[in-house]
Amino acid sequence: MQRTLTYLQEVRGEVRKVTWPAFSVLRQTTIVVTLFVIALGIVIGIMDWMATKILIDLLGSLFR
Repeated sequence: MQRTLTYLQEVRGEVRKVTWPAFSVLRQTTIVVTLFVIALGIVIGIMDWMATKILIDLLGSLFR
């Protein structure tokens, strides 16, 4: 039990040393990450659509 208490006290001390970002920086970073994830999702969706068209529609019509 003493080891757990010591660990939690050390964690608390380390968290106090952390330099937290300002809200404006946090907001800007969140917007950039969100836009990047949306763009990446669109790119992956287009690649999936193209792969579907090539593999299922085009190759499927060759074997009918």
